[in-house]
Amino acid sequence: MMSCAPWRDTYFGGGVGVLTQPEVREKLGKPHIVDDPLLSDETTWIYRQILSESDLDPWGLTTFGKEAGSVLGGPEGVLREKVYCYVYTLTFDKEAVLRQWNRELCQVPTPPNPFEQDFLGN
Repeated sequence: MMSCAPWRDTYFGGGVGVLTQPEVREKLGKPHIVDDPLLSDETTWIYRQILSESDLDPWGLTTFGKEAGSVLGGPEGVLREKVYCYVYTLTFDKEAVLRQWNRELCQVPTPPNPFEQDFLGN
């Protein structure tokens, strides 16, 4: 069975105790946030990644369900990809080696639905 998890999960999961800051920077670029307290032996890097369904499913495994929904009366041509936002928090030790990582979903703001506002009288 194939996983729909982003490739970064595998990269970081196999890189704990191995990957260094220069290697991660070369692969992912400059982190969005760096927390490097003077009195700590740890440095935290934070990356924010926004991915579409096709980024998470490059083999098109979920396409069949969408096409079937369209055939069964779903709206044709109105299918929109979902967008996912992930925040990766990487912790490096004083030797700049990855010691732990975490992935969380972040909130992507969505515009208000004008039909709901009209329906609710707002």
